[in-house]
Amino acid sequence: MSAPSQTAIESLRNAVLAGQAAEARRHLVALMATHPDDADLLDVAAGAAEACGDMAAAERHLRHLVTVVPHAGWARDELAHFLLRHGRAEEAEAVARATLADMPDDAAAHAFVGQRLALREALPEAIWHLRAAVRHAAPGDRAAILPELGRALLRSGRLDDARALAAAMPASFEASALATEAAEQAGDADAAAAAFARLRTLAAPLGRDVSLLGLCVLAMADRWREALAQLDRLPGEVGGGALLLRGRLRERAGRHAEAWADFVAGKARLARPHDRRAAAATFATLARWPAGLRGAAVRSDVAQPIFVMGMPRSGTTLMEQILSAHPDIRAGGELPFAAELRDAAAAMLGAEGPGGLRIADRHHLPALFRDLYLARADTHGLTQGVRFFTDKMPLNEVYTPLLRLAFPAAPMILMRRHPLDVLVSMMAHDMTHGGNCAYRLDDAAHHLAAVSALVERYRERLSPGFTTVRYERLVADGPTEIARVMAAVGLAQDAAQLAFHRQSRHAPTPSHAQVREPLHTRSVERWRAHASALAPVVPVVAAAMAWDGYEA
Repeated sequence: MSAPSQTAIESLRNAVLAGQAAEARRHLVALMATHPDDADLLDVAAGAAEACGDMAAAERHLRHLVTVVPHAGWARDELAHFLLRHGRAEEAEAVARATLADMPDDAAAHAFVGQRLALREALPEAIWHLRAAVRHAAPGDRAAILPELGRALLRSGRLDDARALAAAMPASFEASALATEAAEQAGDADAAAAAFARLRTLAAPLGRDVSLLGLCVLAMADRWREALAQLDRLPGEVGGGALLLRGRLRERAGRHAEAWADFVAGKARLARPHDRRAAAATFATLARWPAGLRGAAVRSDVAQPIFVMGMPRSGTTLMEQILSAHPDIRAGGELPFAAELRDAAAAMLGAEGPGGLRIADRHHLPALFRDLYLARADTHGLTQGVRFFTDKMPLNEVYTPLLRLAFPAAPMILMRRHPLDVLVSMMAHDMTHGGNCAYRLDDAAHHLAAVSALVERYRERLSPGFTTVRYERLVADGPTEIARVMAAVGLAQDAAQLAFHRQSRHAPTPSHAQVREPLHTRSVERWRAHASALAPVVPVVAAAMAWDGYEA
């Protein structure tokens, strides 16, 4: 029997799109009885089944489609996106990765993997795949990939590349949005305003709301009061990002009670789930890490890491900017390698756990941990041409025993700031560090307390060799503290480190604007203006304050 005509198949496809999926399925059953391996029919049948809520049938059709046309990237791409739509992201990514293993030039699979890596903050790898997607995509398909590439470049701190990409893209809403965001993050107020003017013109006919970005641009430099006036007129039901921005500007204006209300409401609207019990169980396991394990030897052929540790908003970005102003130190940013090392170590050690490292056939593992970390650093371009690179992922201190095993001699700079100031700043910004602990004050306080207790446990049992830097002392007496840190690193202080704010490097964190300024004490004791709101969590963080010499 001859295959169904393309006209008939398109008619069924249009019926599904028009909301007549059930009727289309009845016709499809008859056609597929005689043509079970027709790729077009399987494609339409999958769409019809999904529209009718029959996900099992939709998946069955898509998987059969992939076997019928095994070298058709579009079929695998449809299966991957189906799985992603239905909460099966890991399976979806596995499909895209398998596609690349078989078809290394498949643009859709590169784009899919790139987007997934970007969500995990594996930004250099994400950029690599997104660039490959652009390279292999048909000209008409590139427009959808370029904005994803631009956002990944922005988030990795590559502002010049992001701005160049925006300038090279065809005039569009996406290109203007990228240009605006890049200029705003670079602190280029004039360029940001010009790009936003273009964006606003393009947004109107599309019905796109760009008001929050416009207010961010307006809030730069001396026009923040204008931005606040507009934010004060916003209706009650606004997004969490707008509320956090308004809260920060209200705080700047001295309207502290209103600011705190905005922080709490904004975080509630942005909230992601946090599992406090799971975090506590993890910390309890880490606290039992055995002492006396032999670490790996130092490799002299590559740059070595400097670990800048601490809670989010404790000054880790500031310290990295100071360190990376030295010509022998490269900024690595928030590297995911410690968490990757944790997973690899768990797989290698199995049920024996860290204690298994005392057994002779495990004695080689610390060197493997070291080399795995350095291999990942090499893929990020960090290990050549300098003596050190920074890893400033917040909360890496929880992995101190494992990092010390791989790098016994590495400098570990532990940033400390008044816990109540840390909590205020965490509430004022959107962040997912600490397993999403920063969306509720109570969760943030308990996480800070648990991390501090774990660090004290490490200090007592493992002698990790932290160089502890208090944020308040750093901003009050930069030269003395910088000299102390550089002595711990083992390098002579460079004059550029005292003018760290003049370096061209962009720090892709919420602190990007602050670290373009000289050291200042404006944020010290910020918590006092919110003392009544913080009072319920003071007992929670009391021990953490005492350990580091702070008082409420």
